[in-house]
Amino acid sequence: MPTAPLQPLRQAVPADTERRPDHYVVEGRTPAIAFAPGDRFQVAALLRAASDAGLVAVPQGGRTATAFGRPLEGYDVALDLRGMHRVTEYVPDDLTVTVEAGLPLGQLQQTLGEHGQYLPVDPPPGDDVTIGGMLATARTGAWRGHMGSPRDHLLGVEVALPSGALARSGGRVVKNVTGYDLHRMHTGALGAFGVIVEASFKIAPRPAATRTLAAPAADLNEAMRVARTAWDASLATRALTLLGSAAAAHLGLPSRPTVLIELAGSEAAVDRSAREFGALSGRTEEPAGEIWKRLRALHGDATVPVARLGVPPSLVADIVASAEGAGGRAWGHLAAGAVIIHGDLPVEALRRLRATAEERQGFLQLEQAPVALRREFAPAEPGDGDLVRALRDRFDLKRTINRGRWGTGL
Repeated sequence: MPTAPLQPLRQAVPADTERRPDHYVVEGRTPAIAFAPGDRFQVAALLRAASDAGLVAVPQGGRTATAFGRPLEGYDVALDLRGMHRVTEYVPDDLTVTVEAGLPLGQLQQTLGEHGQYLPVDPPPGDDVTIGGMLATARTGAWRGHMGSPRDHLLGVEVALPSGALARSGGRVVKNVTGYDLHRMHTGALGAFGVIVEASFKIAPRPAATRTLAAPAADLNEAMRVARTAWDASLATRALTLLGSAAAAHLGLPSRPTVLIELAGSEAAVDRSAREFGALSGRTEEPAGEIWKRLRALHGDATVPVARLGVPPSLVADIVASAEGAGGRAWGHLAAGAVIIHGDLPVEALRRLRATAEERQGFLQLEQAPVALRREFAPAEPGDGDLVRALRDRFDLKRTINRGRWGTGL
């Protein structure tokens, strides 16, 4: 690439923000230039300069989702947001917090934990994800069906646009969130409508006690019966997951369908719920180690495909069985109606699973996969392509940010 188009980017921000491009390889591509902006104004200035020069900018933080979405159609400028890691406002009494997009989730949880609070989200592959990446990808974990998704806790965002403008939607406190929730449009948008530079959340008191129990079953039908009974039993549940045999074995459990439940609340509520779950399942054990952390971490190797299906809860066991029958490791978060498939499945198997999900008004999305698979099998169906195109035209006409992630022309 000629040197001339890059000079306006260097002039837009201080010299000490420039970084080595070879540290930011994505999909085998090395950008022409890389920056680690220190604040929102520098992000906006770099986007403006990139847009004016017709370059493609790729924002990134913890780099845990670089294999997400369709393959990039260009990659000229890396924007490393990890330098933007401040907690800009925290009011424990109001249960609200505002943070910059490059802050890792684990650091936020540590700060909130000092006041007995937390943000009740558990996105994969772990707490090293940045707040901006968590929102841009909308990845969720086992807590979603019981605690809500990151989007459900979001009060507002500030976004840097390719025009160089900064736009705010929503507020920093609950009572200020009125009108259209435009800030939620950015959740899961992969930067299509701007780069999130700051986000505000409503948070929650940290539970006094937590406990995880595993109930192995003879087969998936029995496991599903136990899971459905537990779901209906009004237990102090924070997560309820149905593991296929292959997934259970991969986590170090016996190779049997297993119901995994996490209880959270007061000591009394957790103790009561543990007794009731033991009674309804017939047999329980406490798995060794941090099994939920191990489950999230299965998303950590970008070379191993991970697919997520959204289906009615009644279909979870059938999808788990089909996925493991095709050679994957699968588990389902019952309350969320989500099934995760980890491993190399034939494309035809993925197509069949997508068709099954769509027949029930669900979906299948590749959350990560090598480039070759994402070229052969669309990571997600485009949905209302005309609407996405219109919004892209409004916010990023030149497709400066993550060009190609939503698909050609989107």
